[in-house]
Amino acid sequence: MNRIHRSIWLVLGLATVLFHLGLIFSGLVPNLVSRPLHMALALPWALILMARNPLEKVTGYVLTAFGVFAAGWIAWNHSALGDQYGYLIDDFQVYLALGLLITVLEMARRAIGWPLPLVALIALAYGMFGQHIPGEFGYAGVPLESFLGTMTIAEGGLWGKLTGVSVGVVAIFVIFGAFLNAGEAGAGFMNVAAAAAGKLKGGTAKVSVISSALFGSISGSASANVASTGAITLPAMTKLGYPRALAAAVEAVASSGGQIMPPLMGAGAFVMVELTGVPYTGIMAAAILPAFLYFFAVWMGINAFARRYDLKGLAPEDQPDTRSVIITSLFFLVPFTVLLWAMFVLGYTPQYAACLSIMVAVALLLIDKNFKLDLRKIGARYEQALMNSGKQVAMIASIILCAPSSSAHWA
Repeated sequence: MNRIHRSIWLVLGLATVLFHLGLIFSGLVPNLVSRPLHMALALPWALILMARNPLEKVTGYVLTAFGVFAAGWIAWNHSALGDQYGYLIDDFQVYLALGLLITVLEMARRAIGWPLPLVALIALAYGMFGQHIPGEFGYAGVPLESFLGTMTIAEGGLWGKLTGVSVGVVAIFVIFGAFLNAGEAGAGFMNVAAAAAGKLKGGTAKVSVISSALFGSISGSASANVASTGAITLPAMTKLGYPRALAAAVEAVASSGGQIMPPLMGAGAFVMVELTGVPYTGIMAAAILPAFLYFFAVWMGINAFARRYDLKGLAPEDQPDTRSVIITSLFFLVPFTVLLWAMFVLGYTPQYAACLSIMVAVALLLIDKNFKLDLRKIGARYEQALMNSGKQVAMIASIILCAPSSSAHWA
């Protein structure tokens, strides 16, 4: 990626961060403005940057251009569209709606593969052609203009409550995690885990469990968890003679638990918000005990395996010193303390509290564990934070935008 292209992506990442922070501080913004613009910002990341071959790159540009136009058109005309009550009035709007649905399905396919888009496609096909199915599995049918309008120009379908959670809550916590991880917080997670469990029997594997739980709280992604914590724990385990299969299994299982570790969690949590109607904070609270039990079970399994095969802990030279543990842990303890204080003491909403924590995390990127200011490293940290913010917000948005298409919002 050359300098010009990288600069463009950094500007898009900055726009993503400022847009979602601005929504929290700006007060009420119409849903048919904020949610389509949320999709428009996610499109380039999902369809162009993550393209895997030249064909996907070309189609990505085409779909991105169309999607940005369609989302912008809806946001610009939100007042007039509100008077249509989810009914399309001309061929232009019908074609716009069909194009939007195709774009959303392709975003999800590129993000997580075929399963969710296929389910959504089947549900959409049933909504459009279900009246032709005989017997009890058919239904009376609805006009195409009403069906497509409900999905694309009303505050339901693509722009429903689930997308609202993505815009107002999930994106903020994703950005929070990206800025934390760009600094010394990742090293802090590893150092705390190593200090807590490194000396124990099977300690290296147990470090993987603790660090994956801590990192999972700000990533909500198993793959990101493996890439971050696994880069350290996997070589450490194999160096001490752990079987490679065991090392890989421990890291994979521990990192998978990050998807149910509050506050961020994985996409499944947001689907539950939509299907159950329970606020996101309620889903977070309900996930605490299952997440603890999950990691406790992994810990006990490792403990039993370590006793049977006499697995060693971390070598003394690989264990962090007390000073490093204390200093690096502050890089995640301070933002988390601000988050919890703002939520439970000051009574702010989770998203507003997360915004305050992001500001603290942004400031902490100015220094490293030695409290030195290095302009080159500072620039690299901010660049990493902006790139990861854009990519991760787009990944979640791609999944969440597709999810309403797989349920009967048109019914």
